[in-house]
Amino acid sequence: MTAVDPLSEIPATPSGDDFEDFFWGLLARRYPPEAIVYIPADMGGDKGIEGYTTDGIAYQCYADKDSLSLRARTDKQKKKLYDDTEKIRKYASDLPKLLDGMVVRHYFLVVPQFHAAELVEYANKRADVVRAWDLPFISEDFAVRIKTLQDYPAEYHAALHDGSSKALLPEPHVDDEAVEGFADDEPELAATLVAKLRKLKAHHAAADVEAMSHQLTKAYLAKEELMEALQAWPQTREAVERQRRLRQEVLEFENGLAIEAPHSRVANVAKEYAADLRDTVAGLAAADAQRLSFGQIGDWLMRCPLEFQDAP
Repeated sequence: MTAVDPLSEIPATPSGDDFEDFFWGLLARRYPPEAIVYIPADMGGDKGIEGYTTDGIAYQCYADKDSLSLRARTDKQKKKLYDDTEKIRKYASDLPKLLDGMVVRHYFLVVPQFHAAELVEYANKRADVVRAWDLPFISEDFAVRIKTLQDYPAEYHAALHDGSSKALLPEPHVDDEAVEGFADDEPELAATLVAKLRKLKAHHAAADVEAMSHQLTKAYLAKEELMEALQAWPQTREAVERQRRLRQEVLEFENGLAIEAPHSRVANVAKEYAADLRDTVAGLAAADAQRLSFGQIGDWLMRCPLEFQDAP
């Protein structure tokens, strides 16, 4: 009987756009400009090293965007590591000119996410191979390490604090099939949402319950995708959660007051919560704040923190 590979059962967190630029922005916070050398691949620099810092560290970023499981992602990361370390030997005559006399002690493969000990083991094996080539620009204690953005906590936190960098989240994709299947997967939540929307319709006769239910379910599923992607950005995710809890306390307090008609209340809460996220979560892009707000409205309607009074 074939053993089940645990990595094949774990979904891969989607990688955002501009991962490479974001990482080099973090390095720019750690090192002075004269200590960083970037080698653009589109300008003849694709030689297995994307750049280096003058303390002996070479860097290569890799953020695949289509892996559905950690098994697929791990296999791709291992192949990337193999291909790029092989280029070190292939371009052994060119790299000393780029390195300008620097001896490489560490090679960092920088990725958004990894959870496989086998990748670390494979990195050690590749380091053994590279050292065996006995290249003059490779140190005798040369090592390959796997790094993520969380290995640069001070730089990452500073980037989020001053708003110059944002969490790199992929645009969520929710198809109609997923929306239609939600009622089967979560019948109680779907039924609660429809019941709330019927209350809203009693106040606002023109409301289309079916269309609103579809739209809010889709927004909720998109919000869930974004929150899953934020697992790779723990500080940002916690800041979003903090604002959600604070806003939920206000909603629960207001439920019995009947301050606004339901349709006005939904619109205003969505607008105000999006503004809260933009203003208080420095690492969150405005578009993501809006998507999280719309999706959270659906969540609150399904789970009851957002209630409506019966029409008189």
